[in-house]
Amino acid sequence: MAKAAQPRGMDYVRVLRLLGIFVAALAVGAAVVGYLVSGRPGLIGGLLGAGIVGLFFGTSALMMHLGRKGGPDAQARNLLVSWFIKLIVLLGLLLVLNGATFVSRVVLGVTILVGVVGSLALETRLVLAARIAPGDL
Repeated sequence: MAKAAQPRGMDYVRVLRLLGIFVAALAVGAAVVGYLVSGRPGLIGGLLGAGIVGLFFGTSALMMHLGRKGGPDAQARNLLVSWFIKLIVLLGLLLVLNGATFVSRVVLGVTILVGVVGSLALETRLVLAARIAPGDL
């Protein structure tokens, strides 16, 4: 009979690495499609959208990694504070870009939507594949 795999915590460095690869691919794809759809504003919208996705999900994984020794309470606190700050920054950025003509808001929005769905799918897959003991996030 095979021995059961030992529980281990999440490998946040791997999460960051895979998110980086995903965001790079998203940036290239969104920039190309955005340029083909609406020229230079689409290119800028695709790149900016991918950057926002990378900032949001990369910061979340980094906060979880930094809080791992403090336990689930520290991780939850770090994640909550970082998301609150990021939402304020995003709201400010969207207000600034509201009247901007140099960026395609449609391409920006679609890129963020695709990035959020893709990042959540990637992170969900990594969490479900991890062998985590109780209290070992």
